Amino acid sequence: MSAEAPQFSLEERDRRWARVRALMRSEGLDVILVPPHTGHHDHFSANARYLTGLGGYSLEVGAVFPLEGGVTAVTVPDVAPAKWRAQQDWIDDIRSTGRAFGDGLIARLKELGLGKAKIGIAGWRNVPRFEDGLLPQPLHGKLVAEFPGAALVDCTKLLDQARYVKSSEEIEFLRRSTALAEAAISAMHRVARAGVTEAAVYAAMLAAMIERGGEVPAMIMWAAGSGEALTSAGPPLRRALAPGDLLRVEVEGRYAGYCGQVTQMAVLGRLPAPYRDLWRLQQEAIQACNEAMRPGITLGALAERTMAVAKGTPCRIKFLMHGRGLGDDAPIYVFNAPDEIQQWPIEENASFIVKPVVTRDGYPDIVWGDSIVVTPSGPVRFGTMAPELTELG
Repeated sequence: MSAEAPQFSLEERDRRWARVRALMRSEGLDVILVPPHTGHHDHFSANARYLTGLGGYSLEVGAVFPLEGGVTAVTVPDVAPAKWRAQQDWIDDIRSTGRAFGDGLIARLKELGLGKAKIGIAGWRNVPRFEDGLLPQPLHGKLVAEFPGAALVDCTKLLDQARYVKSSEEIEFLRRSTALAEAAISAMHRVARAGVTEAAVYAAMLAAMIERGGEVPAMIMWAAGSGEALTSAGPPLRRALAPGDLLRVEVEGRYAGYCGQVTQMAVLGRLPAPYRDLWRLQQEAIQACNEAMRPGITLGALAERTMAVAKGTPCRIKFLMHGRGLGDDAPIYVFNAPDEIQQWPIEENASFIVKPVVTRDGYPDIVWGDSIVVTPSGPVRFGTMAPELTELG
């Protein structure tokens, strides 16, 4: 196994597999099938990577995870199975069937004799950020045709539950990925000046992560300028930055698939005085959230306490907090959430990005955030940068 490729221990593998299989037994599942998908910055490959340890760089990996016995990965043909085996020691059964991923997955199900099984399909529907799901209709049709006696059920929430609380090894990988994101922020601080293009700054940020061992794709949500330019993120332009421009970025480092995130703002020049009050309020919201965040509190209660900070001011606070791990782990609360998410309890060793947004009519939204892990005494940041809206010369 290559010492140059970051890899979790066999103990971590066994912990995950035991956890998932206990949940499978509780729901009567015989097997989990994970279709390959690399969408949303490769976040949609999370379940396959969680179960197999394989993936990254938008390389497709599907998986068959039985209640008992060996786990199978069906991988993209561009990487030889022998190379995957050399980089990890979690699984040996690594197959390539060209780009006929569904055929490879079905072949393994047939080998397992699961004609009348209860087959859980990961990502069928209600995937975080993509409720329509990741199961291609042709693959669903093949499964129905090949296994007419089987029960096909969605098991997305089962894996959300399995991945929610992080191990000590996962927490360390999240810490390393957050360090990558902070390296990107440091590059932005170094390069962003009036006359430099947005694209040049973005390139420096991405390079800072890759040269330190980060993977691609790595999400950088970019917004630069003033007024309408800051209302939503988009691709970097070849526009030259100008004095007074605000920069707002959400950056994910990606270390062995784990995605720590930081959200930062900067200004080219001096920060206008009215924005300083918004910044102070945003930091008060962060503090209120941190003081309330203990195991047992629900996400809805946490949102209420955080948003209450703006009471009596001309501002509003939009609550924004979601899970961190192999992408956008559940739960996700983006400004509002259904009752199921409102009632979701915070647990020890769960990880989140916390970034409440302060908004006021006529002003750009102000936001800052860092990835954290929940402890009995409150959240602990992964990042090390001081919270500030940085003024760049």
